[in-house]
Amino acid sequence: MIFAEYLRMASRALGANRFRSTLTVFSITTGALAIVLMSSLAKSGLATLVHDIAELGGARIVMVAPKKAERHAKNAPPPSAWTPEERQAFYTRVPFLEAKATYSTLDRHPARFATGPAFRTDWVAADAGFFDAFQLKLVAGRLWTPEEDRQRARVCVIASKVGQRVPEGAVGRFLSIGPERCRVIGVLAPIDHWDSNFGFAWLDFVAMPLDTVALGKPEVLSEAALHLRTDDVAHNEIVKRITNAILVDRRAGVDNFQIWDFNAFMGNLEQVFALLELVVGLLAGIALGVGGIGVMNMMLVSVSERRREIGLRKALGAPPNAILGQFLTEAALLSGGGGVVGASLGVAAATVANLLLRRLLPSWISNISVTAVVVAIVVSIGIGLAFGMWPAQRASRLLPVEAWR
Repeated sequence: MIFAEYLRMASRALGANRFRSTLTVFSITTGALAIVLMSSLAKSGLATLVHDIAELGGARIVMVAPKKAERHAKNAPPPSAWTPEERQAFYTRVPFLEAKATYSTLDRHPARFATGPAFRTDWVAADAGFFDAFQLKLVAGRLWTPEEDRQRARVCVIASKVGQRVPEGAVGRFLSIGPERCRVIGVLAPIDHWDSNFGFAWLDFVAMPLDTVALGKPEVLSEAALHLRTDDVAHNEIVKRITNAILVDRRAGVDNFQIWDFNAFMGNLEQVFALLELVVGLLAGIALGVGGIGVMNMMLVSVSERRREIGLRKALGAPPNAILGQFLTEAALLSGGGGVVGASLGVAAATVANLLLRRLLPSWISNISVTAVVVAIVVSIGIGLAFGMWPAQRASRLLPVEAWR
């Protein structure tokens, strides 16, 4: 009942100075808006990235990529290229694999169909497991078989953007890319993991059998990456240890490879986004702190302007705690109102931003951070109470005679 009375008095006092009150809480409104907007976009970005990687296997992915050797065993021969038989033997020796692929990216190369203008696209040399490992589906034609890879067939599968260059259908047509010429046997369905980069553009690449490309570019075999997907995250460590042992033995102690465990990567990713949200919160906290100083300044002015009111209430028997509660409620209502407005504007801005991003990136996952909304409002009210305490205490300590003087 007493609190309701405090709210009524605070609302009346703030309503009497609407313009000044609005200017006072502008910084708090801006800070709350920034917290909600940036936290929501960060949460959306993390959800999109995690979802895209999860579609590819997520934490179950183990990758082996080539790198410059840091140490060499004495008289060790240089690393040899992967032969089809060696790749198959490797896959057989490593347990708990759900999907596996060996592939090499050759960056962008000029390409053209038998008819039509030339264009540039990514070139990928891969074995037959490439499409399963990366969850790539067909929209037309077929994929090449392991047998065609071993026979070095001059066939290729193209991404959807490349296929769109032949409206009447690309399957069966011949395509030239770099020094190679191949027959298109399949067109992939459109899929765009915009935030996951494995060395090629998801919508714009040409894939050819690894051993076919190696005829003209032998280096693709020694520079190829291994993409492994385990059947359970718990088996990642076993797969890494066995893979490391096989490669160290095969390459005679030359450590020209590195193993990436996406289970650890996913954990680091969440930490990075949590740190990003913390930085956003600190920056927005500066705006809230500036707003708190504005609240304190306004409350000091309000106490000075209402000394007669304070003196009259005390003369009529109002205790100091009643005066303290009245002005603290006024400060909390002022800053809390700014926080509610800022959080509401932040939700609206995040919704609009997510809609725009979703139009540009169809795979974008929209999220509104409810936690950020609650934190923004609670912190705003806390700012009002903290910065309103000193003016409220000054008002509660005024003597009636001094207040009327």
